[in-house]
Amino acid sequence: MAKTPTTVARGATPDILVERAEWIDFLAQFTRDNRGAHARLEVLGPEVGYQVETEDRPFDGIGADVKDGEDAIWITFGDTLEDHLTHGIQCVTALRVRPPAGKFGAAVLVEARDGTKTLLELSRPEDYALPPGAQERRH
Repeated sequence: MAKTPTTVARGATPDILVERAEWIDFLAQFTRDNRGAHARLEVLGPEVGYQVETEDRPFDGIGADVKDGEDAIWITFGDTLEDHLTHGIQCVTALRVRPPAGKFGAAVLVEARDGTKTLLELSRPEDYALPPGAQERRH
């Protein structure tokens, strides 16, 4: 993975440009590391303006569809059927990830061919992790 000296969001940590060939594996690990985080999804584009798609919703996962040149990324939220939301980005040209740093959680910036940028910001793991032993009590 090549590192780029740009910033995805508020933090000062350089982001990681994820190469297309690595999208599936990288996003699978990103999902495992961050599932359950509190998420905010913002979209900025020439046709949609600025929109907050969702805020403070549990992050469920992110994945890529690269077969047949699809170049799509799907982000899912919610841990119940009633709370479920899926956001898709088509014709993706760049995928950048900012690892958690300081008081900021991880972030993903997805850029599409039409100029639309989708920003997923997550809370830090310690902000949503269950206390020690709580996971065992839930079963």
